[in-house]
Amino acid sequence: MLPRKGKVMNMAVKKTGNLAVSEQKKGERKLSKQQLLAAKRFQGRKDIVNALLKPDKQYTVHTVEQMMDEYMKGKVK
Repeated sequence: MLPRKGKVMNMAVKKTGNLAVSEQKKGERKLSKQQLLAAKRFQGRKDIVNALLKPDKQYTVHTVEQMMDEYMKGKVK
């Protein structure tokens, strides 16, 4: 059905440039250890990422950041 003359159909789709927002709504994408090490987000913390993550497992960015926070807050032995 076509809109009547003078009427406008609102078919605009709301888009966001922030991919992370849409990923959080649908469930974050899981990445391998190698992908996370190559990510710009972890450039300055590659040593911690390398030490904490297992090579055969997949992680979300949120999970990795939580693991790093817990590690950094841990007590020194």
